Amino acid sequence: MVDVGVADQIVQRGLKNTFRFGPGYQKCAEIAMANLHVLNTAAGKPAKTVMIIHEESLFGTGTANLLSKELPGYGYEVKEVIKHANPTRDFNNIVLRMKAVNPDIVIPANYYNEYALLVRTMQQQKVTPKAIYSVLGGAASSYKFVKEFPDAANGIIDCNHWFNPKDKRSADLRKRAEAKGLFFSYELFMTYTSMRLLADAIERAKSTDRAAIIAALESSTFSDHIMPYGPTKFVNGQNTGAQPLMTQVLKGDIRVIIPRDYREADPLFPLKA
Repeated sequence: MVDVGVADQIVQRGLKNTFRFGPGYQKCAEIAMANLHVLNTAAGKPAKTVMIIHEESLFGTGTANLLSKELPGYGYEVKEVIKHANPTRDFNNIVLRMKAVNPDIVIPANYYNEYALLVRTMQQQKVTPKAIYSVLGGAASSYKFVKEFPDAANGIIDCNHWFNPKDKRSADLRKRAEAKGLFFSYELFMTYTSMRLLADAIERAKSTDRAAIIAALESSTFSDHIMPYGPTKFVNGQNTGAQPLMTQVLKGDIRVIIPRDYREADPLFPLKA
């Protein structure tokens, strides 16, 4: 049972006993690009150039490759794609390069520590693109990041795993998590929901037999959850009912901006004229 692993190779190897509840990086990147184009077009197309900063694993590399291949088709010039190691403890040189390139949009695809350090270094060096637009950004939709670095986080847009903010159970689960001293991160609510999906399959299988549970997952229509998904439907191990949401850090909080059915606030784009 895979909760937040986004590399699409997870479900492309013919593994009959592997099931991923959330969307992969291809779907997230496609939705992010389509929504970026809508936002940019509505604003009069102020953004024309992009710089992608990504970590070196399958997640970051796969996301960056997909974005750099597809963004030109939407009319964006990908000025540069920069890969960094995990861990990276100094982004000064990368941000100096960013200053020289001067992209309209910076797209980071990395894990929490590197993401937070990259954005803080941009703030320190006064690099202010028209948008920091993340695809599965490691800190972009993190309550921890917003609490610790509110100024650096302000205005960041992210396409990521996110709960349905209209479902009262989301707020209840968040309160339970925070009462234990935890941040309500996607690792938490995605894992929680994936385990409920697995429990549902075991109950329907009426058995702990391996084959019976796999069969129950293959036929699952689980929908009693707080995610903004349609009914669960696995095709080659991927839940085709899954989708990410677009969030933005606004006034010290993380708000859903797209799609309209889940919107909590209007998007702010671009960040600077």
